[in-house]
Amino acid sequence: MSKIIFLIILLLFSDISYAKKQKLWSFQYSFNLKKDKIATVFINKSDKDKKGNSLYVLKFRWTLYANKSLIVLANYMNYPHQYVLKKERLLDSIRIKLLSDGRDYNGKAYALIVFSDFDNKRQIATLNVYIKDEMKRMTIDFQEPK
Repeated sequence: MSKIIFLIILLLFSDISYAKKQKLWSFQYSFNLKKDKIATVFINKSDKDKKGNSLYVLKFRWTLYANKSLIVLANYMNYPHQYVLKKERLLDSIRIKLLSDGRDYNGKAYALIVFSDFDNKRQIATLNVYIKDEMKRMTIDFQEPK
């Protein structure tokens, strides 16, 4: 019986150490935004087949915080979107596909914007941006609002 418990504990610790070694996101950044301040993410896609690079811009800002909901306006590739985010599981994030190429699902590049906190006193929302790019086709620059 003690050998089984020992093996289970050993497997748990090896799994935890493996998860810590894994790098889940290619890029990540945290923005602390006041109302209507625009956060900008510059996405530079390098084309190996073509000469030159393509520059895309992801902009987002929040406009209203009421009833524990945050209204976020996002714009990527000149397509505006509006989202309502709450600090609840599955309602706290936005997923935006960054590269619209016809490759397999595992190679897709996307951004995940997560609403993590709101400071009522200072009226500042904390939004974390996580970018996944397994094929390493992009370079990313984050720009704080001025």
